[in-house]
Amino acid sequence: MIITRIRNTFIGIALFILLVFLFSLLFENQFVVSKSVSIKAPVDSVFPYINSPEKWNQWMSWQLPDTNYKYIFSGPAAGENSAIVMKGPLVDITFKITSSQINKAIRYEITTADGEFRTDGDIVVKPVGNTTQVIWVDSGDVGYNSFARFSLKSVTERQGADMQVSLQKLKKVAEGKGE
Repeated sequence: MIITRIRNTFIGIALFILLVFLFSLLFENQFVVSKSVSIKAPVDSVFPYINSPEKWNQWMSWQLPDTNYKYIFSGPAAGENSAIVMKGPLVDITFKITSSQINKAIRYEITTADGEFRTDGDIVVKPVGNTTQVIWVDSGDVGYNSFARFSLKSVTERQGADMQVSLQKLKKVAEGKGE
């Protein structure tokens, strides 16, 4: 009798987990977030802030889960293969430029040390009249992670807001108005 209850309990838990997983498949697994800003500065004044991880702290609005993160730069100071590793007690996050076209665009990837998370992005700069248009697109795929699928909409909304704050900071820095 007790063995039957235990077995039925485990079967019930397994079925519940299976149903949650199957239900999560109805939710999106891919995301794209895009933000832009117009900066009153030439492209060659704006691009160095984007092309160098060492300059990102001047304009990125990092939303790290812990203030004890340490920033470690690796690779060249700017351009392809330059990176910043944010080492923290919870997780290590690597933000690496995978390609760079001077005064045009960078492509990057963000990964966690455990490989659980990866996102790709592009930041494009282009002259528009006497301003520079900066277009930032971030995208990824959360795969079959049920929790990530359930929370994807709210996560991408927060990510979009953070990207917009960062772009406004970039605008102030590139236009010489400080932070």
